[in-house]
Amino acid sequence: MGISSLLPLVSAVLVLFLGIIVFKYAKYSKSKSSFLIFCFFVLIWMFGTFMMFLNRSNIDLILFWDRIVYVGVVFIPVSMLSFGFTLVNQHNKKTQSIIAIGYFISSIFFSLIPTNLFLGVAYVYSWGAHSKALMFHNVFLVYFSVYISLWFIYIFRYYLSLHVSIEKERIKYALIAFIQFALLGPLGFLAAYGINIYPFSYISGLIFTIIIGYSIVSYHLMDIKLVLRKSIVYLSSLFVTTVLVFALKYLIGFVVNSLSYWFDFILIVVALGIFPPLHDYFFRVANKYFFTSLYDSKKVISDLSEELASTLEPHRICQAVEKYLTAALHPKSLAILDYSVEQQVFDVKFNYGFKFKQGDIKINKIILNNYFAKNDVVLLDDLKNKTVGGLGSFLKEYSERLGVDVIVPMILKSKIVGFIALGAKESGDAYNNEDVELLSVVGTQVAMSLENSWLYEETRTFNLKLTREVELATKDLQTANEELKRLDEAKSEFISIASHQLRTPLTVIKGYSSMMMEGSFGQMTPPIEENIKKIYESNERLIALVEDLLNISRIESGRLKFDFVVESLESVTDSVIEELSEVAKKKGLVVNYEKQANLPAVKIDKNKIRQVVINITDNAIKYTNQGEVKIKLEVFKNMVRYSVTDTGMGISKEDMPHLFQKFSRGQDVSLIHTEGTGLGLYVGKMMIEAHNGKIWAESAGDGKGSTFIFEIPIAKNT
Repeated sequence: MGISSLLPLVSAVLVLFLGIIVFKYAKYSKSKSSFLIFCFFVLIWMFGTFMMFLNRSNIDLILFWDRIVYVGVVFIPVSMLSFGFTLVNQHNKKTQSIIAIGYFISSIFFSLIPTNLFLGVAYVYSWGAHSKALMFHNVFLVYFSVYISLWFIYIFRYYLSLHVSIEKERIKYALIAFIQFALLGPLGFLAAYGINIYPFSYISGLIFTIIIGYSIVSYHLMDIKLVLRKSIVYLSSLFVTTVLVFALKYLIGFVVNSLSYWFDFILIVVALGIFPPLHDYFFRVANKYFFTSLYDSKKVISDLSEELASTLEPHRICQAVEKYLTAALHPKSLAILDYSVEQQVFDVKFNYGFKFKQGDIKINKIILNNYFAKNDVVLLDDLKNKTVGGLGSFLKEYSERLGVDVIVPMILKSKIVGFIALGAKESGDAYNNEDVELLSVVGTQVAMSLENSWLYEETRTFNLKLTREVELATKDLQTANEELKRLDEAKSEFISIASHQLRTPLTVIKGYSSMMMEGSFGQMTPPIEENIKKIYESNERLIALVEDLLNISRIESGRLKFDFVVESLESVTDSVIEELSEVAKKKGLVVNYEKQANLPAVKIDKNKIRQVVINITDNAIKYTNQGEVKIKLEVFKNMVRYSVTDTGMGISKEDMPHLFQKFSRGQDVSLIHTEGTGLGLYVGKMMIEAHNGKIWAESAGDGKGSTFIFEIPIAKNT
């Protein structure tokens, strides 16, 4: 068996391997299906040729196997064009018609293969053999030329329409692979006309596989490069193991004349022993010097999550992100920026490799609306082929000047926390779909960790501020001993909360419980899922407590921002009452809601007023065990008044003066609802007063129900 016989066999095996890998792991079903069909017909061509060369001493077998060869060859033009159309996203009635006509014509030639109208007696050459081409073989060559030309026209036209980007590199290598295949492959037809030319055509399958493989590895054509890389590492390890074992057998054969079957068994054990360390060695070498991204995304996420959970310091969070992303992706540069909601700009918190200008950094609104709003990772090279206008200056600044390849939004509950910027990989590889999925998860993780660290820092600052206030009050109010004791108790209570609740590892609880509910660690049984949900909800209540504390801090320091709009108050109250009515019904309470028609508009911050409405309405339901909750929305003089009356536990005369003070709760309230902190009414009072309104409570005493009322001025010119 000569080299000429082996060439088609090697090409057949490689084309089969590539076709199966693409079909199993590629993400795009149309591309992978059409590519597998094309590889199947090439496989028939190559394997049939191998069998024909192997049996070139038998004229009948030459003709039989050459007919098998043409079973694949007649379908190569149309299957090649079909894959080309999917590669350039040309799916329309015209291209579908071209493919349908192609398969129809190929089927006609397929039916002619067994007849004497297509192939005749065989030519035998020193390197192999080929049947003689007859009349319809000539017609087939015309069809072959037309469809191969159509493939080139469509692909080349698409290539010229692209800008400089990863997509252009992908198509370039696909173009090179198929052009050499279309030029070298048809040389095999010459032998059918009695032209004795060495079968260079059969090396086209080998070259085609190598080029397509390189395009997959370097430019993630069809995005299966990680699978192909791991396959290469595995095959390399297997090949070296086999060579070492056979070399060992060959050397020992020089010393020992005859080797028993037991020796072969020992060699198998040796092979099994040396394969794992060889595989690990090739994996490390490939990861360090060639591929640079043979990482396990689940392990990266798990390890990073564990490290983020161990700290609330922003600089340590950034260092952890840099550590794990650099190890996995090997970017030349990486930066983490946070977002200022008030100024709507980004600020660099961590940077290596990028040359950001001094001052505030902004992101194009198109990117914010189309990517950040959806929490989608931005690949800047892909933007160059999009027809969206207004991105020229953005791409020039970020892609060309700074060298940013990827922008990863950090979003938490639809709120922009910041973004992570990554430069090009050290290897020159493009970022593939697995990289994007990893970065998307990491972006959410880091957003959560940074937000918690900032919340913790604000809480700690508030704690220090409150401590200073208490110390000043102690010096100034020596004569008011009882008041001093109350403030000291409030201080102690806050310190207790801060020590036992605020400093608990919120990141660990929320991060892991969220990932478990989303199925990141596999499916859970219903009892476990229910318990995880309870953990998550309890953690959310703790975060709400932190928010109340921070609101107090912002109010007292004058940093709380309001977004005022002229709006009807009923647009806020209707939705709240609808939500809370279900809770009341579960307790057996009747909810009566009365509102005056044609209410005038008020100037409000909807989110802040909604918080106040929820607070006093929810309190009425919580502290009422039977009877009704009556809600009224009406105009009173030049104010819009909202009132909630319940038949609950009422308010004592002793508690009434302290009701809207910080950390104040009634004497018996904790027996009914243990989770309150005494901050809700205080925060509500501050917010209503910021709207130039007023809030108060009325009650006839213990057990006689209560009414909570707030009023907001009617907006001018309404």
